[in-house]
Amino acid sequence: MRLINIFFWIIIGAIILWFFSMNLNEYVTINLFNHVYNEVNLVKVIFISLFIGVVIGALLLSSHILKTKSEVTAIKRQNKKLIKELEGLRNLSIDEIPDTDTQIKPDSDI
Repeated sequence: MRLINIFFWIIIGAIILWFFSMNLNEYVTINLFNHVYNEVNLVKVIFISLFIGVVIGALLLSSHILKTKSEVTAIKRQNKKLIKELEGLRNLSIDEIPDTDTQIKPDSDI
């Protein structure tokens, strides 16, 4: 599977290089924030646009990853707490359990 993935990215890279080579002599005019840039190489424009898009995407993805990692840390902390509680209940003898914990309470919602 990894070999197929590498082959796929090689094909994509070759297509991108072919596309860039087709547009080496193309120049465009860019209007950006009320400033006009004349005769800018199209390959540079595409590359800079792609780079800015990747950086913005990485920033958005990193915020999502950090949020997910903090949630995982909180869940692990809660899991350790519950395991400690479970181990404490396993070591508890039946005579030590209060009667109030073993009685079934009727639900008032039903």
